[in-house]
Amino acid sequence: MKIRGVLLLVASLAVLGGCSSRLFYENAAVSKAHVTDRTRATEILMGLPAPLHPIPVVVYDFQDQTGQFKNNEKFTEYSSAVTRGGYSILVKALLDAGTGDWFTVAERGALKNLLQERQIVKMTRGEYPGADGQKLPGLPPMLYGGTLIEGGIVSYDSNVMTGGVGAVYLGIGGSAQYRRDLLTVYLRAISVESGRVLLVVNSSKTVYSVAVDGNFLRYLTVANLFQSEAGFTVNEPVQLAVRQAIETAVYSLLMEGTLKNLWEFKNKSAGEHAIEEYLALRDGKDEMVMDPEKEKNKKGQKPY
Repeated sequence: MKIRGVLLLVASLAVLGGCSSRLFYENAAVSKAHVTDRTRATEILMGLPAPLHPIPVVVYDFQDQTGQFKNNEKFTEYSSAVTRGGYSILVKALLDAGTGDWFTVAERGALKNLLQERQIVKMTRGEYPGADGQKLPGLPPMLYGGTLIEGGIVSYDSNVMTGGVGAVYLGIGGSAQYRRDLLTVYLRAISVESGRVLLVVNSSKTVYSVAVDGNFLRYLTVANLFQSEAGFTVNEPVQLAVRQAIETAVYSLLMEGTLKNLWEFKNKSAGEHAIEEYLALRDGKDEMVMDPEKEKNKKGQKPY
């Protein structure tokens, strides 16, 4: 009987373990894979008016130049504080500008692989004829850019601001703590023909974390103490902060270049409206406009 009871107990624990595991991954808090949501900076970048001519650019790398490791007060952490995928984020931001109208981006991050594949194609076409028995044509020349985009994530300052508040009364209490980090990105545009640095811009984004917890303490009897605790922590994803900082830097690069007559908008009136919004944002007089329809109703102008 004892053995039978032990077996039933083990079987019950196994069933509960399976159910708890399934419930852990199948609940409202665990979302399915989805296309990354647009950020506020993405909406502004994609909503820019079209340029007079697309700008051919190349990006070789966009590195984490902070040298910063993840903040950890308990033990030494050797993981980097920010993502090392800045190149991929920057290329996407360039292609998102004006819904793809602003930049013609040539691949340079995987240049070695690209050249190797082109060499394979060249050798294959040179050795084997086509279906009609004729010699296959050679590859066209690779795309090159007139402007080189350089820069990186230059700083990640942890605990720029920390604080909290808490209170306990008659065994019932709670507390809240928060932490604020600061991420900074620099971006520069360089003329390939002359090597001259045309523009340098920067942007910053805060990374906010907050922890809230509560507790309940009460003596049910003289010898019996009841205590319960609950809480949660919310951390803003660093990758999302890097993305918004890079998108804002690309937006600033385009607008500053327009102000310096390096490039221009195709629609003059829409371009003037976009410049007004940028200057208000840069000078701290206004916030980024996220909804073009709302701006249309407010100013009586057509959304671009």
